[in-house]
Amino acid sequence: MAVQSTQIKSALSLRYKEGVDANGKDIIKTKKFSNIKIVADNQGLLDVATALSPLMKYPIVEILRSNDSKLINA
Repeated sequence: MAVQSTQIKSALSLRYKEGVDANGKDIIKTKKFSNIKIVADNQGLLDVATALSPLMKYPIVEILRSNDSKLINA
């Protein structure tokens, strides 16, 4: 049987460095933007994240896109 995949939702996450802990380890936090349009292209999301970067209090260390898909037997 073939499996059919249908993308149902997408999210953009910005990981940023908030500081360091008592042991000198980086404190990494995440700001997640849910309900991103499924048809949004990766370059557009990167451009948005780059535009948001100067507005954030802490530096962005990673930009992530998460996609959820529904799988069914076709």
